Amino acid sequence: MPLSFYAFNVVFVLSILTVAGQCIAVTLAIAFIIDTAAPLTSPVVVAGFRRHLLTTMLLVALTATLGSLFFSEIAGWTPCKDCWLQRIFMYPQVVMLMIAVWKRDRGVAKYVLALCVFGAAIAAFHYAIQMQNLIASPTNPATPCDASGVSCVKTPFVEFGYITIPLMSFTAFCLNGLGSLCLLRPALERRGTDPSIV
Repeated sequence: MPLSFYAFNVVFVLSILTVAGQCIAVTLAIAFIIDTAAPLTSPVVVAGFRRHLLTTMLLVALTATLGSLFFSEIAGWTPCKDCWLQRIFMYPQVVMLMIAVWKRDRGVAKYVLALCVFGAAIAAFHYAIQMQNLIASPTNPATPCDASGVSCVKTPFVEFGYITIPLMSFTAFCLNGLGSLCLLRPALERRGTDPSIV
């Protein structure tokens, strides 16, 4: 079978995971808001997620990392400048979260959250310029965005009419960012009730 067959099967599977991740991210965001707004009426909403959150966040980071490596090293799609910047903020999460799972250290959440904020911002910008190009076609998509010669607006696929590589990346950053917020919430509550905690 040709490589393109495998590449587009992987794209399809990752796109399904992206849609599932988006549904989970919306659920997590709503649960976090409900739990923050009415902690006495729904204390178990976020607590239920919290139990396996580090492992789930590790799986998200690992899937994103392996997916990006598949795209560049096996499918042969050269990453652009914006893709490299997103990788810079995703790849360290794998190592950090592996150690955190092993040590059962939820304190890693604040560092993962910082990486996710920057990574999500870059992914959102990258996705926006790709969508602008697909809708309005203001520039030639083959025009490189830097000296590497690779275009940031060109995309090898658009799955389900809206999923591209930067949106997959954005979804992973959002999932781990929301997961980090859920892990940080108990520490923030203790800090609010105990003035000795800084």
